[in-house]
Amino acid sequence: MNLFLLALCAHLTSDFLLQNDHLVAAKNAGRIWAHLKHGLLVTVLTLLATHCYGLKAAFFYALLVGLAHLLLDSAKAFLEKGKSAGTKLLLFLLDQGLHLLVLFAFFPLFPTTTPDPKVIAFYQRLRPATPVFALELPASFTAYPLEKILWIAVTYLAAVFGGAVFTNRILAWLTEDAQEEKTRRLSSAIGIMERLILITLVAVDAVSAIGFVLAAKSLARYQELNKRDFAEYYLVGTLTSFSLSLFAGLWLKGML
Repeated sequence: MNLFLLALCAHLTSDFLLQNDHLVAAKNAGRIWAHLKHGLLVTVLTLLATHCYGLKAAFFYALLVGLAHLLLDSAKAFLEKGKSAGTKLLLFLLDQGLHLLVLFAFFPLFPTTTPDPKVIAFYQRLRPATPVFALELPASFTAYPLEKILWIAVTYLAAVFGGAVFTNRILAWLTEDAQEEKTRRLSSAIGIMERLILITLVAVDAVSAIGFVLAAKSLARYQELNKRDFAEYYLVGTLTSFSLSLFAGLWLKGML
Protein backbone atom coordinates (compact mmCIF):
# COMPACT_ATOMS: atom_id res chain seq x y z
CA MET A 1 0.00 0.00 0.00
CA ASN A 2 2.88 2.40 0.79
CA LEU A 3 4.22 2.02 -2.74
CA PHE A 4 0.88 2.98 -4.24
CA LEU A 5 0.45 5.91 -1.85
CA LEU A 6 3.89 7.24 -2.74
CA ALA A 7 3.07 7.03 -6.46
CA LEU A 8 -0.29 8.68 -5.79
CA CYS A 9 1.38 11.53 -3.89
CA ALA A 10 3.67 12.08 -6.89
CA HIS A 11 0.66 12.16 -9.23
CA LEU A 12 -1.34 14.60 -7.08
CA THR A 13 1.68 16.86 -6.57
CA SER A 14 2.48 17.05 -10.28
CA ASP A 15 -1.15 17.41 -11.43
CA PHE A 16 -2.51 19.85 -8.85
CA LEU A 17 0.25 21.43 -6.77
CA LEU A 18 3.01 22.09 -9.35
CA GLN A 19 0.94 22.53 -12.51
CA ASN A 20 0.18 26.25 -12.94
CA ASP A 21 -2.52 27.93 -15.02
CA HIS A 22 -0.06 28.93 -17.75
CA LEU A 23 0.95 25.32 -18.32
CA VAL A 24 -2.68 24.14 -18.31
CA ALA A 25 -3.62 26.80 -20.87
CA ALA A 26 -0.70 25.80 -23.08
CA LYS A 27 -1.70 22.14 -22.90
CA ASN A 28 -5.31 22.97 -23.79
CA ALA A 29 -4.02 25.00 -26.74
CA GLY A 30 -2.20 21.91 -28.03
CA ARG A 31 1.34 23.07 -27.25
CA ILE A 32 3.57 19.99 -27.45
CA TRP A 33 6.23 21.50 -25.17
CA ALA A 34 3.65 21.91 -22.39
CA HIS A 35 2.59 18.25 -22.55
CA LEU A 36 6.23 17.12 -22.62
CA LYS A 37 7.13 19.37 -19.67
CA HIS A 38 4.27 18.04 -17.58
CA GLY A 39 5.00 14.44 -18.58
CA LEU A 40 8.64 14.90 -17.56
CA LEU A 41 7.56 16.34 -14.20
CA VAL A 42 5.29 13.33 -13.58
CA THR A 43 8.12 10.95 -14.51
CA VAL A 44 10.71 12.60 -12.26
CA LEU A 45 8.41 12.86 -9.23
CA THR A 46 7.23 9.26 -9.65
CA LEU A 47 10.84 8.07 -9.84
CA LEU A 48 11.79 10.03 -6.72
CA ALA A 49 8.75 8.73 -4.84
CA THR A 50 9.24 5.03 -5.68
CA HIS A 51 13.00 4.57 -6.13
CA CYS A 52 13.39 3.10 -2.62
CA TYR A 53 11.61 -0.02 -3.92
CA GLY A 54 14.30 -0.68 -6.52
CA LEU A 55 16.06 1.78 -8.83
CA LYS A 56 15.68 -0.21 -12.04
CA ALA A 57 12.03 -1.09 -11.43
CA ALA A 58 11.22 2.48 -10.36
CA PHE A 59 12.88 3.90 -13.49
CA PHE A 60 10.78 1.82 -15.89
CA TYR A 61 7.67 2.32 -13.75
CA ALA A 62 8.10 6.10 -13.74
CA LEU A 63 8.82 6.11 -17.48
CA LEU A 64 5.65 4.17 -18.30
CA VAL A 65 3.52 6.20 -15.89
CA GLY A 66 4.86 9.45 -17.35
CA LEU A 67 4.22 8.27 -20.92
CA ALA A 68 0.70 7.12 -20.09
CA HIS A 69 0.05 10.43 -18.32
CA LEU A 70 1.25 12.30 -21.41
CA LEU A 71 -1.06 10.32 -23.71
CA LEU A 72 -4.09 10.65 -21.42
CA ASP A 73 -3.64 14.41 -21.00
CA SER A 74 -3.20 14.87 -24.74
CA ALA A 75 -6.38 12.90 -25.43
CA LYS A 76 -8.31 14.90 -22.81
CA ALA A 77 -7.13 18.23 -24.24
CA PHE A 78 -8.21 17.10 -27.73
CA LEU A 79 -11.62 15.84 -26.59
CA GLU A 80 -12.35 18.98 -24.54
CA LYS A 81 -12.17 21.33 -27.54
CA GLY A 82 -15.52 22.94 -28.16
CA LYS A 83 -17.27 20.86 -25.50
CA SER A 84 -19.64 22.09 -22.80
CA ALA A 85 -18.57 22.64 -19.19
CA GLY A 86 -20.48 19.51 -18.15
CA THR A 87 -18.62 17.38 -20.66
CA LYS A 88 -15.31 18.84 -19.49
CA LEU A 89 -16.20 17.93 -15.91
CA LEU A 90 -16.88 14.32 -16.92
CA LEU A 91 -13.63 14.17 -18.92
CA PHE A 92 -11.73 15.51 -15.91
CA LEU A 93 -13.17 12.80 -13.63
CA LEU A 94 -12.54 10.10 -16.27
CA ASP A 95 -8.98 11.34 -16.77
CA GLN A 96 -8.22 11.15 -13.04
CA GLY A 97 -9.76 7.68 -12.80
CA LEU A 98 -7.60 6.44 -15.67
CA HIS A 99 -4.49 7.91 -14.06
CA LEU A 100 -5.22 5.87 -10.92
CA LEU A 101 -5.65 2.72 -13.01
CA VAL A 102 -2.30 3.39 -14.67
CA LEU A 103 -0.59 3.61 -11.28
CA PHE A 104 -1.98 0.15 -10.46
CA ALA A 105 -1.40 -1.38 -13.91
CA PHE A 106 2.39 -1.13 -13.86
CA PHE A 107 2.92 -2.40 -10.30
CA PRO A 108 4.10 -5.85 -11.55
CA LEU A 109 7.33 -4.13 -12.60
CA PHE A 110 8.35 -4.11 -8.94
CA PRO A 111 9.67 -7.49 -7.75
CA THR A 112 8.45 -6.76 -4.21
CA THR A 113 6.39 -4.19 -2.33
CA THR A 114 9.04 -3.81 0.37
CA PRO A 115 11.89 -1.27 0.15
CA ASP A 116 15.13 -2.39 -1.51
CA PRO A 117 17.75 -3.07 1.24
CA LYS A 118 20.53 -1.70 -1.02
CA VAL A 119 18.81 1.64 -1.47
CA ILE A 120 17.99 1.88 2.24
CA ALA A 121 21.61 1.03 3.12
CA PHE A 122 22.82 3.80 0.79
CA TYR A 123 20.74 6.42 2.60
CA GLN A 124 21.76 5.07 5.98
CA ARG A 125 25.42 5.61 5.02
CA LEU A 126 24.60 9.27 4.29
CA ARG A 127 23.36 9.81 7.84
CA PRO A 128 25.86 11.50 10.18
CA ALA A 129 27.41 9.28 12.83
CA THR A 130 26.32 11.73 15.53
CA PRO A 131 22.73 12.92 15.12
CA VAL A 132 22.32 16.65 14.68
CA PHE A 133 20.06 17.97 17.46
CA ALA A 134 18.08 20.24 15.10
CA LEU A 135 17.31 17.32 12.81
CA GLU A 136 16.15 14.90 15.49
CA LEU A 137 12.45 14.06 15.36
CA PRO A 138 10.25 13.34 18.38
CA ALA A 139 9.92 9.65 19.19
CA SER A 140 6.13 9.91 18.84
CA PHE A 141 6.54 11.09 15.25
CA THR A 142 9.07 8.49 14.18
CA ALA A 143 6.89 5.76 15.68
CA TYR A 144 3.87 6.91 13.66
CA PRO A 145 3.06 4.44 10.85
CA LEU A 146 4.32 5.58 7.44
CA GLU A 147 1.08 4.44 5.80
CA LYS A 148 -0.99 6.84 7.92
CA ILE A 149 1.38 9.72 7.16
CA LEU A 150 1.03 9.00 3.44
CA TRP A 151 -2.77 8.81 3.71
CA ILE A 152 -2.76 12.22 5.41
CA ALA A 153 -0.61 13.65 2.60
CA VAL A 154 -2.84 12.12 -0.09
CA THR A 155 -6.00 13.43 1.58
CA TYR A 156 -4.71 17.00 1.85
CA LEU A 157 -3.28 17.02 -1.69
CA ALA A 158 -6.48 15.63 -3.22
CA ALA A 159 -9.01 17.66 -1.22
CA VAL A 160 -7.16 20.97 -0.90
CA PHE A 161 -5.45 21.32 -4.29
CA GLY A 162 -7.38 18.82 -6.38
CA GLY A 163 -10.53 20.21 -4.82
CA ALA A 164 -9.71 23.63 -6.29
CA VAL A 165 -9.84 22.22 -9.84
CA PHE A 166 -12.95 20.17 -9.09
CA THR A 167 -14.78 23.15 -7.55
CA ASN A 168 -13.94 25.39 -10.53
CA ARG A 169 -15.30 22.78 -12.93
CA ILE A 170 -18.48 22.35 -10.88
CA LEU A 171 -19.00 26.13 -10.92
CA ALA A 172 -18.38 26.34 -14.67
CA TRP A 173 -20.91 23.54 -15.23
CA LEU A 174 -23.68 24.81 -12.96
CA THR A 175 -23.37 28.57 -13.38
CA GLU A 176 -21.74 28.96 -16.81
CA ASP A 177 -20.13 32.11 -15.39
CA ALA A 178 -16.64 32.85 -16.71
CA GLN A 179 -14.79 34.80 -14.02
CA GLU A 180 -12.02 37.26 -14.75
CA GLU A 181 -8.53 35.78 -14.36
CA LYS A 182 -7.63 37.85 -11.27
CA THR A 183 -10.95 37.10 -9.55
CA ARG A 184 -10.71 33.38 -10.33
CA ARG A 185 -7.16 33.14 -8.95
CA LEU A 186 -8.15 34.95 -5.75
CA SER A 187 -11.21 32.71 -5.33
CA SER A 188 -9.06 29.60 -5.83
CA ALA A 189 -6.51 30.80 -3.26
CA ILE A 190 -9.26 31.50 -0.73
CA GLY A 191 -10.80 28.09 -1.41
CA ILE A 192 -7.45 26.34 -0.88
CA MET A 193 -6.92 28.01 2.49
CA GLU A 194 -10.55 27.38 3.43
CA ARG A 195 -10.35 23.64 2.72
CA LEU A 196 -6.99 23.39 4.48
CA ILE A 197 -8.48 24.87 7.65
CA LEU A 198 -11.81 23.01 7.49
CA ILE A 199 -10.23 19.60 6.93
CA THR A 200 -7.94 20.13 9.91
CA LEU A 201 -10.78 21.33 12.15
CA VAL A 202 -12.95 18.31 11.30
CA ALA A 203 -10.01 15.91 11.74
CA VAL A 204 -9.19 17.23 15.24
CA ASP A 205 -12.89 17.28 16.21
CA ALA A 206 -13.11 21.09 16.45
CA VAL A 207 -16.32 21.27 14.41
CA SER A 208 -17.66 24.22 16.43
CA ALA A 209 -14.92 26.47 14.99
CA ILE A 210 -16.06 25.85 11.41
CA GLY A 211 -18.78 28.47 11.77
CA PHE A 212 -16.18 31.19 12.31
CA VAL A 213 -14.40 30.29 9.08
CA LEU A 214 -17.60 30.36 7.02
CA ALA A 215 -18.77 33.56 8.74
CA ALA A 216 -15.48 35.33 7.99
CA LYS A 217 -15.71 34.29 4.34
CA SER A 218 -19.32 35.48 4.05
CA LEU A 219 -18.57 38.78 5.81
CA ALA A 220 -15.96 39.66 3.19
CA ARG A 221 -18.59 39.22 0.45
CA TYR A 222 -21.53 40.70 2.36
CA GLN A 223 -22.36 43.49 -0.10
CA GLU A 224 -22.04 41.24 -3.17
CA LEU A 225 -24.42 38.66 -1.67
CA ASN A 226 -27.30 41.05 -2.38
CA LYS A 227 -26.92 40.14 -6.06
CA ARG A 228 -28.79 36.93 -6.79
CA ASP A 229 -26.42 35.68 -9.51
CA PHE A 230 -23.37 36.15 -7.31
CA ALA A 231 -25.16 34.70 -4.26
CA GLU A 232 -25.98 31.50 -6.18
CA TYR A 233 -22.44 31.30 -7.55
CA TYR A 234 -21.00 31.83 -4.06
CA LEU A 235 -23.32 29.24 -2.52
CA VAL A 236 -22.45 26.56 -5.08
CA GLY A 237 -18.73 27.12 -4.62
CA THR A 238 -18.92 27.22 -0.83
CA LEU A 239 -21.07 24.10 -0.52
CA THR A 240 -18.87 22.15 -2.95
CA SER A 241 -15.71 23.19 -1.09
CA PHE A 242 -17.32 22.51 2.30
CA SER A 243 -18.52 19.05 1.23
CA LEU A 244 -15.03 18.06 0.05
CA SER A 245 -13.53 19.35 3.30
CA LEU A 246 -16.12 17.55 5.45
CA PHE A 247 -15.61 14.14 3.80
CA ALA A 248 -11.83 14.53 3.77
CA GLY A 249 -11.81 15.60 7.43
CA LEU A 250 -14.00 12.69 8.49
CA TRP A 251 -11.75 10.31 6.55
CA LEU A 252 -8.68 11.73 8.28
CA LYS A 253 -10.37 11.53 11.67
CA GLY A 254 -11.06 7.85 11.07
CA MET A 255 -7.45 7.28 9.99
CA LEU A 256 -6.01 9.03 13.02
